[in-house]
Amino acid sequence: MKIAVSATGKELSSAVDPQFGRAPYLLIIESDTGAIIEAIDNREANEAAQGAGIKAAGRIAEAGAKAILTGIVGPKAAAVCEKAGIDMINGIRGTVAEAIEKFPATGAVSRAQEGPGQRSVGKSVACATGKRRGQQGQGQGKKGCGCRARRGGA
Repeated sequence: MKIAVSATGKELSSAVDPQFGRAPYLLIIESDTGAIIEAIDNREANEAAQGAGIKAAGRIAEAGAKAILTGIVGPKAAAVCEKAGIDMINGIRGTVAEAIEKFPATGAVSRAQEGPGQRSVGKSVACATGKRRGQQGQGQGKKGCGCRARRGGA
């Protein structure tokens, strides 16, 4: 199974980048062997004013990835991943090699790697309320966004 990892470099020894959309590299790895199949150069995403996550999600979908291991996937990129059937595992830290070792060989999604303040978006779009940045009001979480995640429905 092909999995994608947001990374700071092109090697297995590179650190997992905490931001999916703005990661310099998106490594496509064969989970059975742990070998890098492709290193997608994503450095131009840092120059984009918006849409970096959406473009990155499209790139890993085109590469055939079935899961993404990263620090966090934003809500717009999560929507693209959800449509493409890509599982998202947030809160991953350490090196790419460590992330691959912890990923189950069966391809089952494990969310045990979550860190404090992180949440897994799994097969649903996360509610980006902005509360973690203190952005109350202005549509940023004062009363919730009204999405299905808040209502508890799917």
